[in-house]
Amino acid sequence: MPQKTEPMEKASHGDAMGRPRRSSAKSKAKKTAAPEWDVVVMGTGMGGVSAGAISALHGLKTLILEKNPRPGGSLSYYEKRGFQMDIGTHLFTRCNKGPFGACTRRLGMGTPIEFRHTKKTTWVRGLNLDAVMATDPIGAIWFAVQAAYQMRVPAVEIPNIVRLFRDILSMGEPEIAHWDGVSIDEFMRRYTDNVNVRSLVGFLLGLYFILPTWEASAGESIWCLQRMFQDFNLGYPKGGAVAIPKAILKGAEAHGAQVRLKAGIEKIEIKDGKVQAVILKGGERITTRAVVSTTSLKDTVFKIVGEEYFPAEYVEKARKIKGSMIAVQAKIALKKAVTDVGSVVGGTPLQFDRNHSDEVLQKAFLKLDQGRVPDFVPIYAPIPTNYDPSLAPEGCQIVTACSVAPTLDVELQDPSSRWIDSMMDSLYQMIPGLRENILFCDTFSVESIAGWIGKSSGAAVTTGQTPDQVGIRRPGHRTPIQGLYLAGDGAGARGVGTELACQSGMDCGDMVARDRANYLL
Repeated sequence: MPQKTEPMEKASHGDAMGRPRRSSAKSKAKKTAAPEWDVVVMGTGMGGVSAGAISALHGLKTLILEKNPRPGGSLSYYEKRGFQMDIGTHLFTRCNKGPFGACTRRLGMGTPIEFRHTKKTTWVRGLNLDAVMATDPIGAIWFAVQAAYQMRVPAVEIPNIVRLFRDILSMGEPEIAHWDGVSIDEFMRRYTDNVNVRSLVGFLLGLYFILPTWEASAGESIWCLQRMFQDFNLGYPKGGAVAIPKAILKGAEAHGAQVRLKAGIEKIEIKDGKVQAVILKGGERITTRAVVSTTSLKDTVFKIVGEEYFPAEYVEKARKIKGSMIAVQAKIALKKAVTDVGSVVGGTPLQFDRNHSDEVLQKAFLKLDQGRVPDFVPIYAPIPTNYDPSLAPEGCQIVTACSVAPTLDVELQDPSSRWIDSMMDSLYQMIPGLRENILFCDTFSVESIAGWIGKSSGAAVTTGQTPDQVGIRRPGHRTPIQGLYLAGDGAGARGVGTELACQSGMDCGDMVARDRANYLL
């Protein structure tokens, strides 16, 4: 249940005998009330819950605020006709072997989140390919063989592809850092000129970051791919995506953190270069030593704090931050199961000229940048009920699907309805039996998703993982304002989506605690 903050104690106006106190600078200083909280955390997405939980673990008096009526951010949910539908579109590459498990173990909870797996993890349909990848290494190898055959990869290219993946999986951290500043496309050109190989591998790697291969960082994708293959643990949690933030919130509360829902932050109050308080949308003022913002760096600087409080150089840096793209989404309830795979990935048209596959993707992203529906429609569609059937009535199935779309700072040339129609037409082609078995289908525009997660641009990753925004080039957790920190997808860490946000939140919570221990707050 939401909990209210503790009221500030009233200052005493006399001594123990009721006599008036003498006025002095020293006594006035004593009357100044200490902040109500050591740290206030904005949001209950993965960055917020992990930052709040780790702050509380260190003994800081922690308040976690959420503007929505349910926790979880993009991992939240809604219920309809017996179906539990995710707000976002998620599978998780590392599950308990990655930041989620690391966080719950640090909180003394072990691994309470039960991640589940499917025998058939991904069905790739499109890009001239129709093949299913199993969850084990042998299944991955068999998928690669099928892909090479169906895409007619020349035999002379096979050694190059083997070398590509061998190098990716064997790189050490210094070499990965070397490739941070290079795009995926540029990196792959060192190994192969085959457009089909570059298009397929680049498309799959780009799913991590919702960016085209010529904009996404090679070093970041190598880092993520390494850990995905090392862990081989792609999965989805029992209880839906929201089970992850719920578990970490439980751990946060066990260590003394308080959580309030329906409590959105309107403003962060700054005085003399220091955080003083947060002002909620209803006007309530809550004093604190520190604030962890988990919205975008741009929104933090320009909307919630105000650029006048930051050095000009930092303001300019914030202004230049580039986010990833986002997606229109569909939450589809089916009266019966139409596929047994964990997810369907690809796009339409399913087949096109093999000699020009790279041009097809380039033209698609060019149209996206122009706010126009592309001719090639990329699709990512997890099937949550193939991991947890209890999310739907018995015998029914859920498909959560998305198709890449521009962020809200791009003016749409095609109406929102056309983006939705394009996504649905592609889904009908990619998943046989889908159209005939729909009980209901809820579609969501970029505007509606952005409104829920509270990020004005709507970007899926607000500091996109481009060559100039990863590794040491990524914004740090500290800001020039004392007591103001950044966590989540906008600052710090490496990784895929929510896993990046979770690691960022843990790192930020540790940093806030160190600063408090060193009297920097």
